[in-house]
Amino acid sequence: FYFLNKQTNNNCMDPLPPVSRIGWDDQKIMRTRRELNSVKVIMKENVQKIMERQGKLDDLVERAQKLEEASDVYVKCAVKIKREMSWKHKMIRYSIIAVSSVSAFAGVAYSLL
Repeated sequence: FYFLNKQTNNNCMDPLPPVSRIGWDDQKIMRTRRELNSVKVIMKENVQKIMERQGKLDDLVERAQKLEEASDVYVKCAVKIKREMSWKHKMIRYSIIAVSSVSAFAGVAYSLL
């Protein structure tokens, strides 16, 4: 990189230090490496947390699907029970009407005798 780092002033032919070292001492480089390592650790932890969350989300999706299936079964059973109870109420109502009509006719017939 000597030819890239020459000063533009032709009077001085001394090369500049390599580009990666301009304005950097060993302490700055080490501090940057430590910061980079700490960022890498944090990123690894974040990736692990994301993986854990993904597992939890998968569990939640599975539970939601099971709840949806259970609610469908519940609705079907509720509709079936409602129909059965409606028929029972109608049968009771018709039975009461039939019994009261028979007793009314029997009362009328008894009074005529």
